[in-house]
Amino acid sequence: MIKRLISIIVAAFLPGLLLAGPYTRGVTIPFGSVSVFVVSPLNEPETISSFEHRFYNMGSDRKYGRLYIVPSAGPLHIQQGSSLEQPGFFSARTVDPAINIQITATSRGSMHRYTFFQEQGEPLKEGKILLDLDGSKEDPGSELLWTEIRVVDQCTVTGCCIQDGEWDMGHMFFAVRFSRPVRRFYAVDRKDIPENYPLLRGKDLSAVFEFDLVKGETQYVDDGVIEVQIAFSSVDALGALNNLKAEQDGRSFETLRWDAGQEWEKEMAVITIDEPMGNKLLEKRRALFYRALYATLLHPSLSHDVDGRFRGNDNNIHASVHHVNYTSFFPAGPTGYSLMTLLKPERSRQFVASMLAYYDRNVLKLLPGGDAQYLVVALLTDAHAKGILPSSLTPRLLDALNHTVTSAYEPVVPVLNKLGFVPASHADFSISLTRKLSYEYWCLARMAGSSGDFNMINQIRPMVTLYQWLLDPKTGYARQRNSDLSWHDDPDSLMHRDDLLFIPHNMADVVERTGGRKIFEKRLDSAGCFDELPYLYLWTGAPWKGQQLIREMMDAYDLKNESPAWFVFSAMGLYPLCPGTDQYVLGVPYFKKMTIQLENGNVLIIEASRLTDRNIYVKEVKWNGKVLDTAFITHQQIMLGGALEFIMTSGPVRGRTFRKEKLPYSYLKK
Repeated sequence: MIKRLISIIVAAFLPGLLLAGPYTRGVTIPFGSVSVFVVSPLNEPETISSFEHRFYNMGSDRKYGRLYIVPSAGPLHIQQGSSLEQPGFFSARTVDPAINIQITATSRGSMHRYTFFQEQGEPLKEGKILLDLDGSKEDPGSELLWTEIRVVDQCTVTGCCIQDGEWDMGHMFFAVRFSRPVRRFYAVDRKDIPENYPLLRGKDLSAVFEFDLVKGETQYVDDGVIEVQIAFSSVDALGALNNLKAEQDGRSFETLRWDAGQEWEKEMAVITIDEPMGNKLLEKRRALFYRALYATLLHPSLSHDVDGRFRGNDNNIHASVHHVNYTSFFPAGPTGYSLMTLLKPERSRQFVASMLAYYDRNVLKLLPGGDAQYLVVALLTDAHAKGILPSSLTPRLLDALNHTVTSAYEPVVPVLNKLGFVPASHADFSISLTRKLSYEYWCLARMAGSSGDFNMINQIRPMVTLYQWLLDPKTGYARQRNSDLSWHDDPDSLMHRDDLLFIPHNMADVVERTGGRKIFEKRLDSAGCFDELPYLYLWTGAPWKGQQLIREMMDAYDLKNESPAWFVFSAMGLYPLCPGTDQYVLGVPYFKKMTIQLENGNVLIIEASRLTDRNIYVKEVKWNGKVLDTAFITHQQIMLGGALEFIMTSGPVRGRTFRKEKLPYSYLKK
C-alpha cells in the first residue's frame, strides 16, 4: 500500500520538483554525484540552450568544471505542453529542429535519448551533437585551467576539465559513448586543430560530432535515434569508463529510467501523508511537502568510483574500503543533516566517516568546510548526541573538532584568544561570525564532556558565550564592538540588532539579557522572519504566536529560496532547534496524519485529527496516549516508535506555557 501511494505521489505531484533555480531544472538520483540541468536563456524558460552536467551535483557550484551537451548544436525551442519532469527523468519535444529528448540519471552519470525527425514525422538522415567544455557562455566569470577531449574510437569519447576550486583543485574526468559511430567531428572556433583529429586540448574546448541516423533505404525502428551514455570520475578517464560500463552496459534507457524512479521511491517512502486525495488545497500542500523532501535527498554527493577510488582533498587517489565516501556537504545545512540523522541514520554515519577521512588526509588537520565549517561541526556533534555513533569514536570526534575549531591556521582564532570576540574591524559580519563561533565552541565543549576532558572544558568555557560581548546590556540589541571594547556604530547597525535573538545552545541566557520573557516576546513580534523565529516563542508566555507563525510561513513557503529541511521538519510538528542535543522542539503539524518508517523498523505516527485551516493552535500534545508536558521530545523517545498526537483547537491556548526543565536545552539554564 505504501509503495503504491508513493508511486501515485511521484506520478501526480512531483512534475516540476526538479527546479534548482529560475531557469534550470535538474535530473539526478538521491545523493548522486551528477546532476543534469536544463539550461535556458534568461527570461526564456521554453528555450533550451544546453544540458549541463555538473559533477558532484549542484553543490559543487560548478567548481569541478562542467560538460554541456547540445543536440543539433543549437538552441532548442520546447513545444508547448510537451515537457515532463519526474524524479530522475526529463523529456520534451522541440521544434525547429524537431527532436524528442529524454534524459535519465545514474549514480555517476546520465543517459540521453534523442530522436531527430522531420516535421512530417520521418526520421532525419543526419544529426549532430555539440560537446561543450567552455562554460563561459553560461558562467562568464569562470576560467578553466585545462580541458581535453580524446576520441577513443568511433563511438567513445573521453576527456577532462581541471579547475582551481575555492579550497582545492577540481578534477572532472568524463566518458561519453554514442550509440552510433561518429562520421565526422571537429573543434569549434579552433583553426589550429584539424578536422577528425583525435586529441583536442586547450583551455576552453567545444566539439561537434556528426552522425548518420539511418542505415540505408530500408527503414528501421531506431532510425533517427541516437543514445548518449555519460559517466564521470574524479580519478581519471579510465575511472569514468569503468563507471559507465558498470552502471549502463547492457541496460536500456527504459531500465535506467525505471531504476532511477525506484531509487527515488525507496528514499521517499520513508514518510507518507495519510490523508484522502481529492482536495485541491491539500494536494497542493502534499506536493510541496514531497518536493521539499526530494530536495533534502540531493546532498551530500557520492564521490567514489565503482571500484572505490576517489580523489581526496590532498589531490591523491584513495580507496573507500569501509565506507561510502561523500563530498559536497554544505548545501544540506545543519537542519538537513538532523533530518538524515532522524530518517536515515546509516547515511549519517557514512557522512561522518567521510568527514573524518577528509580530516585524516588534511595536512592542516581541519574538517571540510572552510568558512562553512560550523555545518560539519554541527553534523558530527548532532550525530554523536543522538546516539547513532559508537562510543569508541568519541576520542576521534573530539580530536577532529578540537583541531578544527581552535586551529591556529584560522585567522579569527588569535583574535578570539586576545579579545574574546570578533571585532568590527576583522569582519563586516562580525556578529553572525561570533554567533557561529560560540556554537562551535559549545559543540567542542559537549564533545569534551562526553570524553571526560574537563581541562578542555575549563579552557574553552568563556568561548561558549562569546556572543555576550556583542549584546548591549542597556537595550539587549546586538551591536558590533571595536577592538578597544567601544561600541561600533555604522549605518547598518539597526539592521543587525536582532542578529543575536537566536543562540541555539543558550536561549535562556538570551531571553534574560534581552529583558525577560515579556520583552523577548515583543522583540520576536517585531523581528524580521527567519526559520527558527516561530520556535523561539516557546521561551515566552505566548507559544501560540509561534504556532500561528509556523502556519503562515508554511503557507507562504517557497522551495526556491528557503530551506527544504525546515519545511519537512515543520510539517511533522518537530524541529531540531539546537543540533547537538537529543531534542526536537514541538511546533504544529501541517497534515492530519503522517507515518514515518524509522530505519530501525519502528514506526512513528504523527496525528492531528482536528487540524483544519481554523484549528491551527495546539491545546495539548500526547505521546503514546500520555500528555507530554515538555516543549520538546527526545530522539530516543522517537526511535522507540509510537504515536505523537497533537490536540488542535481554533483559538490560542494562552495558559499553555513552559518554564525551567520543561523548556528545551540551554547551556545556562535559568
